[in-house]
Amino acid sequence: MAQEIALPLLPLSRRYRLIVPDRPGYGGSSSLRRSRLRPDEQAAWLRGVLRKSGVVRPIIAAHSIAAAVALSYALSFPNEIAGLVLIAPFCRPTRPARMPLLRLALMPLVGRFVRDWVYPVLADWFGRNRLVAAFAPNRVPDYLRAMPLRDLVKSDTLQTMAAELFGFNAAMFARRNALRHLRVPTVVLAGAADRTADPHLHAAWIARRLPQARLITLPGVGHMLQHTSPNAVIQAVDEVAQLGCRVCVPTLGVAGSPGLPL
Repeated sequence: MAQEIALPLLPLSRRYRLIVPDRPGYGGSSSLRRSRLRPDEQAAWLRGVLRKSGVVRPIIAAHSIAAAVALSYALSFPNEIAGLVLIAPFCRPTRPARMPLLRLALMPLVGRFVRDWVYPVLADWFGRNRLVAAFAPNRVPDYLRAMPLRDLVKSDTLQTMAAELFGFNAAMFARRNALRHLRVPTVVLAGAADRTADPHLHAAWIARRLPQARLITLPGVGHMLQHTSPNAVIQAVDEVAQLGCRVCVPTLGVAGSPGLPL
């Protein structure tokens, strides 16, 4: 849910207009057709949301797998974006994880039983463990321990998550070379101890390809650095905003994040 990224970054609202949408299929947003859940299609959806909100040239801050959506937005609409802040990005084409429980949830017949009964029953147990793993080696803050994890594994959300993950590689592989021509001010933030999105495989990889990117690596920090190091994110937004942008639009892939119970 969008509140997850917004809460630690609320100080930004003192000098920026914050728009924090739930991406399609997560939180309070309806999903898109399965064929439209690739990062480039979600970027087109986000553009529509921003236009309806009167936003012209946002800074887009994105966490984890949502970084692929932010990059796709910049590639598709380079004249309609002021900059990017990529937080612990998971954006490099990667061999798909086995994710047996998620795959089982999508199978005919047995899949509905898994989605409607198995996932809700196990959501808290799996969710807490995955949350701890995503934060490692840092501590999960108290305000997140009460997060309603069952809301993140609803039947529609699981199907959205699967379609998004299965379409991720094709979309990012097809546009990987175009990244070298993307001249958008970018700050890439990585936790040196991130066990979910290896900073060498993802953050450093994307920073090398973007001509105007600066990579900042935070020692001893894991995947959820917007919670453990919110000031670093705030400073990154301010750095990108030096060009005079007046709008900051955080977008976050919560249920699509590799850190959640798959």
